[in-house]
Amino acid sequence: MSATSTAADQSLLEMIAADEQSLLRTGAVARELLARHSDLPLHGARLKYGGEIHLKAPTAEDVRAWAARLDADVTERTDDPGYGPFRHTDVVTVIDGVQVHVWHCRMLSEAEAAAWRENRGRS
Repeated sequence: MSATSTAADQSLLEMIAADEQSLLRTGAVARELLARHSDLPLHGARLKYGGEIHLKAPTAEDVRAWAARLDADVTERTDDPGYGPFRHTDVVTVIDGVQVHVWHCRMLSEAEAAAWRENRGRS
């Protein structure tokens, strides 16, 4: 094995080690967050590459409860990807350098969808 190949291999191994450390840190923040707020409901928790935690809440009200606890703002939006409008409720904040995203999404009922289509772009 040449010195150049060994240096390149070492650089790749260092990159992998850095990614592993980042994911371990993200996991530690996620575990602490869930332990500290175990009374708040969740349906799922995922660690994402790049230092992100995604927490799926059962309802929009649960997202609001997480936002209050994390002292963060809630955003809501409705989108229609072509097969029916969805209501997205999110809170995104950073804890110890890790982005935390708590979210809920639901499809609008037929009546809600009709009202949303009628008023789209207003309010």
